[in-house]
Amino acid sequence: MKPLPERPLPLTGLFTELKRRFAIRFGIWLAVILVVTIMIYLLVPDSWRFAVLVGGVMAAALAALATGLQVLNRLVNELQQPPVPQRQPQPEPALPLEPVPEEQKAPAAREDRSPWPAGELEALLAAHPEISRSNPDGIIVHRKATVLAVNPEAAALFGYEPAEMTRLTLPQLAAPDYQSMLLRNLMLKYDKPFELVAQNKDGQTLPLRVWTRQVTHNGQNVGVMTLHRLDSLEAISIKELQKTREELERRIRESSSELRFANERLRQELEERKRKEAELLQRNRELMVLQSAAVAITSSLDLRYVLNTVALEMAKLLNVERCTISEWRRDEDTIATLSVYSPEGWGSTEALSQVRKLENLPLTRSVLEDQIPEQMTIDQPSVDPYEAAHMRSVGVKTRMLLPMVFQRRVIGLVELEDSREERTFTAQEISLARLLANQAASAIENARLYQKAQEEIAERKQAEAALAQERALLAQRVQERTAELSKANAELARASKLKDEFLASMSHELRTPLNAILGSAEILQSETFGQLNEKQLKYAQNIEESGRHLLELINDILDLSKIEAGKMELSIQPVSVAAVCDASVRLVKQLAHKKQLQLSMSLDERVQTIPADERRLKQILVNLLSNAVKFTPEGGQIGLEVRGDPDRETVHFTVWDTGIGIAREDMDRLFQPFMQLDSSLSRQYAGTGLGLSLVSRMTELHGGSVSVESEPGKGSRFTVSLPWPEAVTLTQPEADTATLEDRQEMVDLPERPVILLAEDNEKTIEFLTDYLQMQGFQLVVARNGKEALERVKEEKPHLVLMDVQMPEMDGLEAMRRLRADPDPAVNRLPVIAITALAMPGDRERCLEAGANDYMSKPLSLRGLVQVINRYLGQRRLA
Repeated sequence: MKPLPERPLPLTGLFTELKRRFAIRFGIWLAVILVVTIMIYLLVPDSWRFAVLVGGVMAAALAALATGLQVLNRLVNELQQPPVPQRQPQPEPALPLEPVPEEQKAPAAREDRSPWPAGELEALLAAHPEISRSNPDGIIVHRKATVLAVNPEAAALFGYEPAEMTRLTLPQLAAPDYQSMLLRNLMLKYDKPFELVAQNKDGQTLPLRVWTRQVTHNGQNVGVMTLHRLDSLEAISIKELQKTREELERRIRESSSELRFANERLRQELEERKRKEAELLQRNRELMVLQSAAVAITSSLDLRYVLNTVALEMAKLLNVERCTISEWRRDEDTIATLSVYSPEGWGSTEALSQVRKLENLPLTRSVLEDQIPEQMTIDQPSVDPYEAAHMRSVGVKTRMLLPMVFQRRVIGLVELEDSREERTFTAQEISLARLLANQAASAIENARLYQKAQEEIAERKQAEAALAQERALLAQRVQERTAELSKANAELARASKLKDEFLASMSHELRTPLNAILGSAEILQSETFGQLNEKQLKYAQNIEESGRHLLELINDILDLSKIEAGKMELSIQPVSVAAVCDASVRLVKQLAHKKQLQLSMSLDERVQTIPADERRLKQILVNLLSNAVKFTPEGGQIGLEVRGDPDRETVHFTVWDTGIGIAREDMDRLFQPFMQLDSSLSRQYAGTGLGLSLVSRMTELHGGSVSVESEPGKGSRFTVSLPWPEAVTLTQPEADTATLEDRQEMVDLPERPVILLAEDNEKTIEFLTDYLQMQGFQLVVARNGKEALERVKEEKPHLVLMDVQMPEMDGLEAMRRLRADPDPAVNRLPVIAITALAMPGDRERCLEAGANDYMSKPLSLRGLVQVINRYLGQRRLA
């Protein structure tokens, strides 16, 4: 370190130097003390940590006193040294007024020596008012340590003219010992103050506080240095420094006794720390061993690897030569070696496969059963003779047996052996060994559980594979069966379709000739073309009765087909029970009188209406009454009874007779279609066997049931039970709401209204034409749908009778085109559809195509005229 100059330093500069030297030396000591204190603090127990902190603080204080005394001594010694010879000042000014030669100028000065023009400094200060805010004693502007401009105060401070200072560099303004420091601070301490000893023109020193900063002016970066005088502060003398050193030495002597006590306390604490550190290191080793074993157990399912790791760590931790881990097999009363560690390495295959019987190892059995560790030495008197013999045979001097316990159950045994010396394990070592032994037990149990889980998984996979195979076979069978069912369903659907087509064809082919037969018989009986004698009238009646019987058979077959196809839809409405019963009795009354049967009817006055399909309910009752008439001999009795059951909300319709009766064994076949109980009955009583089957099916559609009571020779009772909800009222027919204009329009027809008959069957055309003309209508005939559309536009009929099945264009398409015609006289024309099919859905298809009404063949001529008159607004009687 350079000695201080002979000129006394200002007080601030001296303290700055003192602080600088003290900070360097004390910082090194403080860093060392801090590192050592932290290390000790982390290693010692919690109870000693406060003492460590106190010791660290005292050590830091001692280091601070010692460092301060050392720095002060050196500073005083340097001040007491003789002054360094200085260059004698020349008679002429220390810095000549003449320009310095170019070769003597600093490099920075040679780069740019152009002084600033007048007024440039004032412009800079105006642009940066913060420079003058601190009221400096002088301002110097420089670039690269070359003076560019100074204010008058700075020139007066140094004793130069402003023009003279612009030919100088900044180091030339500093004292020789502070020139390098000035250059260093110029490079490193922008915007930070520092203290400088300057030199004026006369060679006198100027203690200054300097603040330098960089600013931009006219696009150039320049340095601005502000100067503050420190001459007003007193310089510290050597005597004062000496007095300060004596004071520090006195304080050190006074605190030496305290420091000796602190040193002794620190020494004791360090010794205790070393002991605790050794214990901590041992505990750390133990924890690392336990952690290593735990990691091996949790990270691997390989039992051999886990047990080898535990054996190795236990041997290293307890400093024994050999560690053996064995499994206790209770069912065999043996222990089987699983892992052996020795200085030669891991156990051989023979050692690992060793199985020892416990009957020869009483001490081992005691350890396993009592769960208490046992340790022994070869010279121990109480050692078991067998164990002593074993120890001598293998040269073991120290041995310890530890039970391996998992959840209070002994799994196996750990054997620790050492042949180097006799020793006794501490309680801490035994406790640690037991922890490791229990970890080994946990590993063995985990391995068992894993093996069991693997076996279960294998069994489950086998079961799943078998199940998958079974599922595949089942899926294949299902697929095959589904294919068979699909094929069967397709065949059934095809058969059903063929059956429907056959029934439709049969219906059409039977109804078409029946239409002509019954129509002709009806015309003959009406004597429209002349009066018939009694015999002719009887034959006409026979023709009609036979045709009606055949028609009933066709209707029964079609109804049964509708029910089986699920296409029969009921029109459920409130129905008057009395009206339905009266109508049903009237239909069979004539037949009953022919057989001289007594016919009676009994109604429950509480039963007024029930929800039902009126037409189907009448069909049910007529079928039962017809059977009663058919199977009751002349002179017998038949009757219809209606009884309400409010509790069960049921109405019972009972048809009874005194006929031939039914045997009990035949009742199960009674409601099967096409079933006659006796072939002789079939010959004696005409019928197809469909009547009761239809009764049963239609009753079920109503949500009811049919029951029968019968005794051969005494008669039968057939009871139909239907739902009877509360508060069922009879819906009144809608009032005729036609306006007067509508009525006038309906009545305003020509005397002989024109009817277009679209029909392709010549016999039907013939008898319908004759009959309708006799009823006062004009007939226009079209033999297909296309011709019917043309005749409608030509003849302007008042009503159209449209047969559904016709060549070229059927009746459905013809009706659609009629309704699509833009002419209101055409698209509003009444159309009555006529078909011989009478299959499920025919009525709906006709109405959807545009028909106003629907009639099935064979036609009732009187009924046809009534329908025509209803739509034409006429009141005609056939």
